[in-house]
Amino acid sequence: MNPKEKRPFPTFASQAEAEAYSDKTGDVYYTICYWLEGRLNHCIQAMHDLYANAPATKRPKMQTGLVREMICPEGWPKHPKTLVATILTCDRFRHEDTCHADTVNGAMTAWDLEAQTDSKLGVFAFHPKTFDLPATEVAKARYALLRLCDWIESRLHYGIHSAWYRVPDWFSGDDDRAHLAGIGMAQRHLGKFSERDRKRWDVTHGRAAAEFQADLKKWGTVGKVQHDPEPRTWTHPVVDVCIMGLWPLVVRYNWTYSDLLKVLDRLLPAPLAGQDRQYPLDCEDSLKVHCRSICRLTKSKKGKSAVKLPEGWTIAEKLFACMGK
Repeated sequence: MNPKEKRPFPTFASQAEAEAYSDKTGDVYYTICYWLEGRLNHCIQAMHDLYANAPATKRPKMQTGLVREMICPEGWPKHPKTLVATILTCDRFRHEDTCHADTVNGAMTAWDLEAQTDSKLGVFAFHPKTFDLPATEVAKARYALLRLCDWIESRLHYGIHSAWYRVPDWFSGDDDRAHLAGIGMAQRHLGKFSERDRKRWDVTHGRAAAEFQADLKKWGTVGKVQHDPEPRTWTHPVVDVCIMGLWPLVVRYNWTYSDLLKVLDRLLPAPLAGQDRQYPLDCEDSLKVHCRSICRLTKSKKGKSAVKLPEGWTIAEKLFACMGK
């Protein structure tokens, strides 16, 4: 799991290819990475579909445990070694130069900050050569992975939410148009991609070009989205990114909307916060409506508002500073 020298991160066409490469290098890391990226792709597709297929009058709830179900479902793994290997893979994968690794890195950054104040997320004991995990540590390690899943879901949610406004065609009811819009969206930001992600985009782009070469009208979606995606009006992007990014803390510490408002008021600059707060931070009711109707986030249980700032708010403060917001 810890090779002496860093190898270029490869691309695999199948699970079998990933397993063969792992056998060749003597490093199971690559097999787990292939599985992890596949799971993350499924998460993104599922969250995309929740946005795309929902009626305008009834938006589905987000951050309800989808990533947990995809990556760490009930009853998984059957062997503690798999649990340890998965956590170590995430910690190593976060440093790769890929889009998915950036998501995992952001989630682990938040996870690390939370672990500083949550003893349940502290370092668990395992044998570094065999990955053997004492029975007393299994529950702790599983909790750690589940919590990481929550932070991953938070980041994926914001990515989908952002795309909803910036690239409406990606959520089209026409599957072909939505697929081509996704290619155009990636092409718009191709210069920021790593070499590995650009190669993967080349393959997808080439297949689509061959498939739609006879339908120039549909194929034009790629260029249209690249140059002018015709974004929807997004009125509160800064507030949205904060709410979605902090939602794992809202759930973990059972913050009330009043608690969340206090934290946002502490973190955000004027005129978003402060004495002359603007909607949706002008009052608790406005924030509640915004969370539910725009961010698609709903608290599942009632809490008791803190007199001052709620438990866990210092994690939000550190995370806010770390992300440079």
